[in-house]
Amino acid sequence: MSQAPDPNSSPPKSLWGKRIERFLDNILEPMDLVGQRLLGDLWKTFYLTVQDAIALGLLLQIPSFIGKIIIGKDFSSFDVCLQENALSPSRYACFIIVTSDFLLWIILAGRIIARFIMDLKNLWRK
Repeated sequence: MSQAPDPNSSPPKSLWGKRIERFLDNILEPMDLVGQRLLGDLWKTFYLTVQDAIALGLLLQIPSFIGKIIIGKDFSSFDVCLQENALSPSRYACFIIVTSDFLLWIILAGRIIARFIMDLKNLWRK
């Protein structure tokens, strides 16, 4: 999305950094123009919502990734946690990992719903 560059960020200095920045600009600039033409004022909201979803989706992978590295098991639901030994630390780690995944989903849904309500209010004002 064509935004003013952040004054705190420095431009990439390495050759690969410059190439990646140019590559991303070549993708994002036409996508931004098409989105603005098709969605108008809602484009920014849509873009930020997708950006939040991608960021939080990556955050959702962190607890599971840590569980795979440290414990060596994949915890995907509370049913899996109940199959662990009741005295085993992996059972409690499983509950923590699954709960953190659940809470991150709640945060993602809350942010999307809040942004949607704010946009509805802005549309009603116009």
